[in-house]
Amino acid sequence: MSGLLTYSLEFRGEATSHDDGLVLRASAPSWVHETRLENGGVAVRFDFDEGSEEAILEARLLFNGDVAFSVNATIDFGHGHRLYAQTADEGSIAGSADEHLSHGSAVLHVVGGTGQFEGATGRVTCNFVLSDTGEFTDVQIGMLFLT
Repeated sequence: MSGLLTYSLEFRGEATSHDDGLVLRASAPSWVHETRLENGGVAVRFDFDEGSEEAILEARLLFNGDVAFSVNATIDFGHGHRLYAQTADEGSIAGSADEHLSHGSAVLHVVGGTGQFEGATGRVTCNFVLSDTGEFTDVQIGMLFLT
């Protein structure tokens, strides 16, 4: 299969401290994310497929100061289909309106892959929250060019 592949997943898991950063481990089931524009504003619905296989995210986040960080990540979609990505520019993390959550974001560049993702290029955007108890939620949108 070649061409453009776009995916959206919500990973949930945990972050543990390690050296100058964090180790992130999370999983994401298949889901449908519906956004509707209505008279009352934006309406959102999530439909998770609890019986489906899950994608697994393993990442190492290294802090480069108070708010800046770099990431190396592996996203395992199962059946030998893995995507390897890392930050080319720094991501950032800071507090949020909720005193128990930090909010971060980063753009990861695809640096390799296996299976369906062998030879892939593209980017993965990560928009995440991290709780003061180590709970981690990352909403990813990937735009990948497959060869």
